[in-house]
Amino acid sequence: MRSAHPKIPKRLPAGDGPKILALAKAYGLQGLKEKDLVGVLPPDYQGMADLVRALEEEGRIRILSFSPLYLIAREAIDYFGEKFVIYIAKFHSSHIKERGVALDKIQSRFDIPRQILHLCLKTLVHEGKLKEDGGFYALAGFKRELPAREEIILQQIEAECFAGNVRSVSPAEVCDKLKLSPQTRDQLLDILVERKRIVMGKDGFYLHYPWFQEVIAKVQALGRRELSVAEFKMMTGLSRKYAIPLLELLDEVGVTRRRGAAREIL
Repeated sequence: MRSAHPKIPKRLPAGDGPKILALAKAYGLQGLKEKDLVGVLPPDYQGMADLVRALEEEGRIRILSFSPLYLIAREAIDYFGEKFVIYIAKFHSSHIKERGVALDKIQSRFDIPRQILHLCLKTLVHEGKLKEDGGFYALAGFKRELPAREEIILQQIEAECFAGNVRSVSPAEVCDKLKLSPQTRDQLLDILVERKRIVMGKDGFYLHYPWFQEVIAKVQALGRRELSVAEFKMMTGLSRKYAIPLLELLDEVGVTRRRGAAREIL
């Protein structure tokens, strides 16, 4: 999608605003830079900032930076959106078990400046056409599907490994018992996270999601502002090995905040 030589109109429209907009459209998904305006507007043009702000307020362009000036026509963002929605719909049809397309793969496929790519993707998410999850992009309404056999395996993983308590899952243990390849194992665990059946913390630390919600409710029901590690161990029945990662996960989701040796309940 990269054009090394944009097709610039031989005659630009009258007026500084229309000239900038015409050039922005010509440069497309590469974006229009300050150096591209040489010969079109004076180098010391004083009204540039106000002019491009007005164009942005009208919805004609998006400004990426003022110094140096860098902007893109809204028309180019919409063009990318149409192409990308078609591309990702095709991707979903042949990769029904994958959560979406990774950002690096999108960059390789579309080959446009990273800053502009981020803006285009952010716009699609904001407009409700896409969803983003951990650096992967999917259509807003997309749900991963599994063959019946793998749905049964998914239920087995939840029942045997996570039901009702905390567990640090051993990949070898899961592979040996259920005869899963590492790729399938990771994919199924990821789907359980997506479906809110499990929650993942640091260092391969997994929790059964309903149990995790119960822990949150107990902490919030204490009716005070501070919680010690010893109190938390007693509340959950966990050893320090599991209590500390669980507290760190509570910090991550904004239920608690570490304050010295204890936790502040938010």
